[in-house]
Parts: sequence; structure tokens; C-alpha cells
Amino acid sequence: MNATRYFTCAAFCAALSLSFLPGAHAQFTYTFFPTNSTINSDIGTDFATVGFSGGSYDDNFNRHFTGPSSPTINVIGGSNDVVEMDIFHYSKVNLIGGSVGFMVAYDHSNVNISGGSTSFLLSFDQSTVNMTGGSIDELDGQGKKVTVSGGTITSQLAANSKTDYMGNSLGSSIVDVYGGNLEGKIAAYNDGILNLFGGSLDGDIYAEFGGTVNFYGNGLTASLIDSKYNNYFSLYSLSGTLADGTVLTDKNFQVLNDGVAYGHATFNLINSAAVPEPGSTAFLLTSIITSGRLLAMRRRKNAASSRP
Repeated sequence: MNATRYFTCAAFCAALSLSFLPGAHAQFTYTFFPTNSTINSDIGTDFATVGFSGGSYDDNFNRHFTGPSSPTINVIGGSNDVVEMDIFHYSKVNLIGGSVGFMVAYDHSNVNISGGSTSFLLSFDQSTVNMTGGSIDELDGQGKKVTVSGGTITSQLAANSKTDYMGNSLGSSIVDVYGGNLEGKIAAYNDGILNLFGGSLDGDIYAEFGGTVNFYGNGLTASLIDSKYNNYFSLYSLSGTLADGTVLTDKNFQVLNDGVAYGHATFNLINSAAVPEPGSTAFLLTSIITSGRLLAMRRRKNAASSRP
């Protein structure tokens, strides 16, 4: 259970643990992108570093870079399953085509995915991610904001607070989903907030470790199926129409029960006639916000009052 709490990408951690062995930093190769550039062929190095002109990491992940900058990088072709692209400062990366193995956004950087593919994208600090197309295996939002309105996520989409390795919360991440194909796990962890306005939600939806999942739409109702599902979760069934018109019929989702681990996980049903646009700053509510816990309590109370 706790393996999910602190960090959600086992594959990424495994890759780093193999790379950052004592003294290993001297073996790394870097390609630096300090100025506006277009990438249309294989990078061919261990790291593509956006926002610096030179330097390296040490064994403890400390940066020893020189020449900070904030360029715009357009990736339109090429493929490299090993390279990691690290993005710093106010840099912007537009993935339009080709593929990148790992992408990590730091500081106030911005990543826009409209095409191409990446195995793993992680956002930190005040970074933002906008996905309108392309393909990502795993997208973990631990930065300021992630917006998904298109494309395909095959393994996991997560809203996860920016926690350190001891699980201490350093803030919370917001992930807004307006569209796209979500085929894997769809989850909110560690005070992260996942707002589901639409999209093809083929994957399994979870609220865990203090995370919150908000469903926006019309006629949304949730029924408690099993309060001790797999010994740890409350299993619910959701029906209704999401804000983009997607119809859900008995869509199951899970909420981690209190007392199992860190934080109070929850969900909310937000019914409204208004349909928000991606990036909108306001969403007019025309009905109440009903939490899953309150709805379940009302259902139990009504059931009890109808008994002879």
C-alpha cells in the first residue's frame, strides 16, 4: 500500500536507481538546450537538459549546471527510448512528434503534448502540463497543474501532491480532464485533486491517501456497493452524464477507507447544466455538491426509515 503513497512510478525509480550509482554521474552524457531549438532526430545521450548550457548531476541528484535560460523546444521527430528530458526554469517543450523516453518538468516550466509519445511524464514544483494529443504511458502530476483534453494515457494518470520521500505534504496538484482516452489507472493521491469533466474513462478510478476525485456533469449519482472492498476500499457505482456528454452507466470507482493510511480520501458529485471549457477559471454550479460519504449516509438513512 505505502509504495503508491510516496511515488507512483516504479519503473522510473528503478531506472534512476540503476543510473545513479556511486560515481556514476561521470559516465552520463548530456545534450544541452539553452536556446530555442527544434528536435527532429535522435538525441543519442542519457539526458537532454533544457534550460542550461552545461554541467551535470551528482550522486545525490544535486544540480551542477551552468548558464540558466528558458528556451522553447519543439520536438517534431526522432526517437530514443533511453533519453530523459529534464526541463527547468520557465522553459517550454512542445512534443509534436517523435518520442522521448522520460520527461521531467521542474520549476515553472511548461510541457505541451499534441503528438508523438513518451513513456513517462512527471511534473514538479510550479510546472504545468497540457495534453491535447499524442500518447503517454504514465502521467504523474506533482506540479501546479495538468490539463488533459485529448490523446491517450495507457497506464496511469495521477494527481499527486508534491511529497518528499518521507511522505510529508509540500502542496497539492490539480489535474483537470476534459477529454482523451484514459485506459489505465486514474487516481488522486496525497491531497491531489482530480477533476473529471469528460473523456473516455476506461481505466479504474481511485481516491487514495487523502486524494479527492471530483466528477462534473448532470444527473450524476453514486451507490455504495461494498464498504470493505478488498479489505481497504469502499467500492461505488457511478451513473449519469459527464460535462462533455459522456454517459456513464454503473462505472465502478474506489475510495480508500479512513484508518487504512495517511489522509482522508473522498469524492464529490458536482451536477450543473454548464459545460466548462478547458482552462476556464469559473464553473457555475446550479445544484449542490454532494460528497460520496454524505450520499451514502442518506441512502442508508432512507433505507432504514422505510423498514417496517
